[in-house]
Amino acid sequence: MKAHWLWLSLLLCITACKTTHTQDASLYSRIGGKEVLYKISAQTLDIVATNPATKRSFDGIKMPALKQSLADFLCVKTGGDCVYEGETMKNSHADLHITTAEFELMVQALRDTLDANHIGTREKNELLKILAPMKRDVVAK
Repeated sequence: MKAHWLWLSLLLCITACKTTHTQDASLYSRIGGKEVLYKISAQTLDIVATNPATKRSFDGIKMPALKQSLADFLCVKTGGDCVYEGETMKNSHADLHITTAEFELMVQALRDTLDANHIGTREKNELLKILAPMKRDVVAK
């Protein structure tokens, strides 16, 4: 009987430790780190850069540099140990005259990419919550 309680206590401790670790893990870690963030960035930008409704904003843009910059930005915003050296959202989008419709297409492309890469609902919602306030800096007034 004593051994039974010992095993039960050990199992509860392991479960509690694992649950606590998962809950405390950064969004960056839960998404999958730099490699996954780069993949998500690249796939999302590939979608919007070829969509007739949004591609005008990417004319003349060096896509490899933009993909890396977006991945670094997302890394920082999700709690990763990265450095983002790009412009602010406001400065980088100032002359692009992004419409609400274009912004919403970008968000949908990001959602689709997150789903395609099997990012969990919790992580997807956390990321979108972090990015949502940036709409005011991206969409032209």
